[in-house]
Amino acid sequence: MADVIHVALVDDDAAVRDSLQLFLTRRHLKVTCFETAEQFLKARDGYESFHCIVTDVRMPGMSGLDLVNYLIDRGWIRPIIVITGHGDVDMAVSAVKAGAFDFIEKPFDETRLLASIRDAVEKGRQRISDAVEQEKMLARFEALSARQREVMGLAVAGLSSKEIGTKLKISPKTVENHRAWVMLRMGARNVAELVRIAMQLERRV
Repeated sequence: MADVIHVALVDDDAAVRDSLQLFLTRRHLKVTCFETAEQFLKARDGYESFHCIVTDVRMPGMSGLDLVNYLIDRGWIRPIIVITGHGDVDMAVSAVKAGAFDFIEKPFDETRLLASIRDAVEKGRQRISDAVEQEKMLARFEALSARQREVMGLAVAGLSSKEIGTKLKISPKTVENHRAWVMLRMGARNVAELVRIAMQLERRV
């Protein structure tokens, strides 16, 4: 990956923080350490600079699970990896169900953690790219007129131009003009692509 991976490491154990920071830095990652989840949240004005969060589960105050839930509830889409002691596996599983990318048990193989971070960041970047594309798609849809949206909906439902014209009480030629404009604005080369776009929009709105 061209960009240096910037990791936020959240763990109340100073020995773990120091060890992981040294290991990851030597592997050309940038690491910023936080002793508690609250410290991370207070300092995250520039949180977009973090490509990944690695957090312990059991910490004083807000737990790693609480942190995962807090961030996911607020639309965080960058990956979170949870590190956990054996007795906290149930909490780690809950964190993954809530939206964390992975959990790794202590004592863990640092190479395994590094591989997970790199995999998580690669997938996270793809999710961000997909989210940006979906926002653009939604903006294009919202720029359509009410009539164009009607034509798009009926075309996606499988109606012909003649059937759409009858339903909307407009001429087939007018329908064709609307369809052509919809296809152009939505970037669809054919009806099948328009159907896929409509399905993505349904999941988005």
